[in-house]
This record gives sequence, structure tokens and C-alpha cells, in this order.
Amino acid sequence: MKVVTFLSVKGGVGKTTLTVNTANELASRVGGEEKVLVIDLDAQAGATVYVLGHKQQENLEKRGSTAYELLRSALRAGEEALDPERFVVEAGGEWSSRLYLLPGDSRIMAIEREAIAEAAAGGFGWIVLLRQLLPKLSESGFSYVFIDPPAAFGALARMALAAADYFVVPIVPDDLGRVSFRMFVSDFFREAVLQIKQSGRSEPPLCGGVVFNKIKSKTQEVIANSIAEEVSTRKLYGRYAIPVYKSRLHDYIIYVKALEEHKPLSRMRSRTDQDEQAKEEFESYYNDFYDYVVRDKVKSLG
Repeated sequence: MKVVTFLSVKGGVGKTTLTVNTANELASRVGGEEKVLVIDLDAQAGATVYVLGHKQQENLEKRGSTAYELLRSALRAGEEALDPERFVVEAGGEWSSRLYLLPGDSRIMAIEREAIAEAAAGGFGWIVLLRQLLPKLSESGFSYVFIDPPAAFGALARMALAAADYFVVPIVPDDLGRVSFRMFVSDFFREAVLQIKQSGRSEPPLCGGVVFNKIKSKTQEVIANSIAEEVSTRKLYGRYAIPVYKSRLHDYIIYVKALEEHKPLSRMRSRTDQDEQAKEEFESYYNDFYDYVVRDKVKSLG
């Protein structure tokens, strides 16, 4: 099983859109009995709403078939007493038949509060709570797991990072985007990695790449070049180069329409040249992602 977390310290960078569409694209290309799972850890349940719509997300929340209910049960009963797959639902509709969801829940911040309370008492067992559930999901045929945590570096995002083999950082190239990258090479990020090591995990997650997203202007292209140059001077854990994807994604209206229609980008009808350009850019981005993460090219950079 390979686990990928899309991380951002600020909202509005297109993290959820990238998570869902990347997972669906991979799901459409895997073979045999392989399946792909998206775990929605955001209180806004953005990934779940994108795929299933608000009404179905609300129904799943009422039924208790959500990531919150799974994690709450794990906190209380221990992961060995759980069957994570019973919380999983098929994406259905226009999505790949191999794509599944562990739905988001507006109450999930309660898990974060419990984690903070545990940390205040000197414990970090919560940080590997999600990772401990992964073997049973692997036994159920999930070969790839994508995690969409909140756009902040709190307990849930750290839990997602602790579960991941790779993390991908979407950045909107502006001054805030520059700051958001620096957060990942700051003491704040190193603190999270230290917590992961203290919890018993020996190998920390690798950066599967920085991708520039939602570009609107030539000025932002210039800023992207500047951030990319800064990234090239950094080493993750003092060892691994941080890949910057050559592909760049611009801010096209077709992404908004896909969200409104609850469809993957690949299933949207191209009505304009910009629609087709958006699809071509995403295909190029996906190829970069596939090389660095699925084929483990990142490991050769160390």
C-alpha cells in the first residue's frame, strides 16, 4: 500500500481538487483487484462533497459512516477491534469504479481536541492512529490511499503526515505561497517529524513534490520561478532534494464546473480551448506525480 497526503498550511490552493482528481486518475489506471481510497479529514468535508454532493455527505454523517466515527471508535476501542472498511463508501457516478471514500464529517475537529489534550499530557500515540488502521485497509484491496487533511498544520494534518509515505505540497504562487513553503522547512515542520519519530515510526515521509496551482497571471509565473529556485536550494531532512513539478496548473473555470457537477475533470466535456488546456495541463501534472510518487523517483533524489 502507498499513502499520499496533500498538505497545505492555507486554504484556497486547490488541495482538495488535486487530491480527488489525482486519486480518480490513478484509480482509472490501476489493474487487477487494486482499489484507491480517499480519506477526508477536513471538517468542511470538501472531498466528500465534491464526489458525492452535500445531501449524500449529510446522510453519511447522520448514519455514522465517516472518518470521524472511525477515528473516534479507534481512540476508544483500539484499532484491533475495528473493521475500517465498513466506514468506506463507493464513489459511484462518473467516478472510477475503483475509487472509494472514507467520508468527511463536520465533527472531526473533536478528534483534534482530544489529540491536543493527549499531547498536553505528554503523549503522542494519537499521531499514528490513522497509520495503525492502514494494514486492514490494505487487506481489503486498497493499494493506494490519498488523505485530504485540513488546510492547517494541526493535529489532523500531522496524523495524515504520520500515515503517509509521501506528501505533496500545492502552492498558489504569491507572497502567501512563498510563506507556506517555508513552513515545511521550518522548526514547525521539524517538530511534527520529531513527534512522528517519537511515536515509533523510523522512516519519515518523503516530499512527493511541490506543484504550482491556480495560476492566474504572468506575475504569478514569475513568482513561481522564484519559489522554485528557493526550493532547489533546500534538502528535506538534510538529505532529499524536493522535486518541483515542471507542469503548472492554471485557474480555469472547468474546475469549478466539475465541482458543481460532482465529476472528475477527465469526465467533463471540453467546450472551449481553455477547457482542453486545463485537461492537458492536468495530464502533464499527473505524469509528474506518477513518476515521483507511484514510481518512487523521489527516493533516487536522496
